[in-house]
Amino acid sequence: MKKDFLYKTAEKIWERFIKEDRSGRWYSRQVEEHLEKLYPFAGEKKAREHYIQKIRMSLALCMIGFLLAAGLFVSERLQPIVKENKIYRQSYGGASQNVPVEVSVGDKKRYELELNVRERIYGTEQLEELYESAKEELEAVILGENKTLEHVETNLNLVTELPGYPFLMEWESRDYSLIDSEGILQKTDISGEGEPVGLNVIFIYEDFRAEYMFYIQIYPETLTEEVRLERALLEAAKRAEAESREKEALLLPSELEGERLVWKGQRDNTWASVLFGLVCTAVLVYFLKDEDLKKEIKKREEQMQRTYPEVVSKLSVYLGAGVTLKTAWEKICEDYEKGKTDRGRNPVYEEMNIACQEMKSGISEMAAYERFGKRCGTQLYSKFSALLTQNLRKGSTKLGTLLKEESRLAFEERKNAARKAGEEAGTKLLLPMMLLLCIVMVMILLPAFMSV
Repeated sequence: MKKDFLYKTAEKIWERFIKEDRSGRWYSRQVEEHLEKLYPFAGEKKAREHYIQKIRMSLALCMIGFLLAAGLFVSERLQPIVKENKIYRQSYGGASQNVPVEVSVGDKKRYELELNVRERIYGTEQLEELYESAKEELEAVILGENKTLEHVETNLNLVTELPGYPFLMEWESRDYSLIDSEGILQKTDISGEGEPVGLNVIFIYEDFRAEYMFYIQIYPETLTEEVRLERALLEAAKRAEAESREKEALLLPSELEGERLVWKGQRDNTWASVLFGLVCTAVLVYFLKDEDLKKEIKKREEQMQRTYPEVVSKLSVYLGAGVTLKTAWEKICEDYEKGKTDRGRNPVYEEMNIACQEMKSGISEMAAYERFGKRCGTQLYSKFSALLTQNLRKGSTKLGTLLKEESRLAFEERKNAARKAGEEAGTKLLLPMMLLLCIVMVMILLPAFMSV
């Protein structure tokens, strides 16, 4: 583990102040006892690491707190809320703010108050200048797709706000049969000479109100032949639909402006999208199934590794009681079959069952153990299989002792694996903790900056 500055500082604090504490205020013997239960023969070492990590985290939080406090302190000193009896407002278009203040009356009384300070507003002269400027910019904005207001063919863009100006704008049409207050043209049968209409806009800001009239000339829309023909087709279809509402089917017009019409339904290409999606899904499933299989294999290996100390321990007990290896093997398989319904399937015992059946079917005991090790497919069980077969070859009587030692080592390995999994889980929790810390920092800093 790489030791950073905080870790080294925490180590020094542990060695100098916490380790020799006998009062129980900073160092708890109960914590050491709990860690001894979780990590036999390593309780003292784990207690040291436990306290160093606690101190390190506390130091990190204190450092962050000092940095935040220093930032707020400097911000308050550089930009005080009240300076020379002045409170600076939010700029134009800002928001009002509640400002806590303290006021002294003479040398006797002091009051704590909260003042509502509204944003800065424009003066009358400024508003007049902005109004004149807004009128000029507004004409270009409301044109929409039209070139000038003297020749309007399509809808206007009657905005209610203009970027860079504080006004709220309301529109009124002098002839709603031609154009409404949203700039949408209402009349289609307009003569070629056009029709004039006035659009009145009201500029509103606080108590300020001003009006201005735009005079526009509306003309019939100039259509290309293609657009004109498309609209004519739509009108013909609408008339046919209205005329045949009482009939079973809609009879579409067969002729328009002397031209023969042939109607067809548009082809729906949904089938192609469905086919493409299913093919992609099939390809993904094909490859993802391999990943699922890898996960299952890994899960099986982990379960076999967890079961290994149990199997070795059982064999050791039976051999210590004077039972032969083959009989002990069969006894373990019988016990597994009895409790299989309650405990579920276990890959190690299933492989042991297979080996047991092989021995009953005539395969030699040595060959059955070798095949068992190969089927398990892990280095741990290959070693276990080799231990059993070597015992059969040499006829050694020390198998029970060897299995006891193997059982002890297996349990140690299992504890190490559990410890490693716990450390990995702790590492995964760092990200949520950092996110929570960022949220807390934002909650503290945001009100401070908003009140400046």
